[in-house]
Amino acid sequence: MPNRIFVKNERCIGCSACAKICPVTCIDMVPRPAEDKAKGVKWPKLAIIDEVRCIFCGACVEVCDKLGEKANKPDIFHAIVMEKEVVVSTAPAIDPTQFKGVWCYAEVRHGKLVPTIFELLHVAAQMNETLKEGVSAVIIGSKVESYAQQIIEHGADKVYVIDEPMFENFVDEAYGAALTELIRQEKPNKLLLPASTIGRSFASRVAITAKTGITADATEFAIDPKTGMMHATRPSFGGNLMATILCEKHRPEMATVRPMSFPRTPRVAGRQGKILKVKVDPSKWNIRAKFKQYVPEQSKQEDIASAERIVSGGLGLGKAEGFKLIEELANAMGAAVGASRAVVDKGWIPYRHQVGLTGRTVRPKLYVACGISGAIQHLAGMSSSDFIVAINKDPQAPLMSIANLAVEGDLYEIIPALIKELEALKN
Repeated sequence: MPNRIFVKNERCIGCSACAKICPVTCIDMVPRPAEDKAKGVKWPKLAIIDEVRCIFCGACVEVCDKLGEKANKPDIFHAIVMEKEVVVSTAPAIDPTQFKGVWCYAEVRHGKLVPTIFELLHVAAQMNETLKEGVSAVIIGSKVESYAQQIIEHGADKVYVIDEPMFENFVDEAYGAALTELIRQEKPNKLLLPASTIGRSFASRVAITAKTGITADATEFAIDPKTGMMHATRPSFGGNLMATILCEKHRPEMATVRPMSFPRTPRVAGRQGKILKVKVDPSKWNIRAKFKQYVPEQSKQEDIASAERIVSGGLGLGKAEGFKLIEELANAMGAAVGASRAVVDKGWIPYRHQVGLTGRTVRPKLYVACGISGAIQHLAGMSSSDFIVAINKDPQAPLMSIANLAVEGDLYEIIPALIKELEALKN
């Protein structure tokens, strides 16, 4: 039976609570048909659900039922009926006891270790407090063995090193084949990868070839102490919902982790662990893709994901040209330029500058928010900043209440004054 969802006309009072909560806006309020009125239904409006656009999340059912419980009237509310198709998996059951260990993928980009591995090791260490299975890392590349001890000093008990000339440049087919082969041999329980360009490129490929599931762009993790299962939570539908994903019948449980969502593990100099060199036989793989050329981005602006100082602009700028002032302040501070989702949606600045649940999560030492009110999605992307400065005309803006320093006033007066003072300090 296919998925179905419909409204019982006689029970719907047209309150629009379901339409307001729907994350994909597939519920409309329409005038009640004449046949309902003929039956004595007095409510003027009726909810109509577009089944084609509906994602069957159940939010509308839940809110209608809660209103029914609160009203305690037997003839109204409880108006939405959802029937979901039950899918019976034909995949063979796995024995979870055969899979042990929390693994992290250590990304190497253009010959350099990417620090996101230290964030993954932080998450893995928290999981291992419950699982007690050990924390391991996997590193793939050419001339990368030298990074293994550094990874151990940041918390890994083992480091699997796949070090071959063919991995000098990233090719997702080759990297995916190498990691999948290692998974089949060693059978890890959990596998975390960074939600970077490289991590996103081949993590899904690994999940498919290893016959398991994956949660993309997760920002929260927990381990069920009874089952040992990983609960990975990620933002959905533009940050309007937070979805917790489970992978009950397959291992390893995989997830990509949004960069800057977690602190980095501290280095413990001289910490001991095992370095395991892994040999691979590429002749067994049918690799069709080839690396041709790397062309670096020409923009001179610093990437907000790794910036220690960020100056962000929002709708309070009033116009796209306002970002010239934001850029001037950022240049004076040696900072990167960030933005709220609202101004990115307006086309004032490219998406790569967007901070928030649907943009980039940042963790700078200093975050200066100019004309940003502070919607919950934006706060989720920058609230871990060490020191927050908010400049806004509205003292009641949410960001003003969480800022370490809140400056009330016209940003077009305040920012030029700041730039002048910063330039004076340089001279």
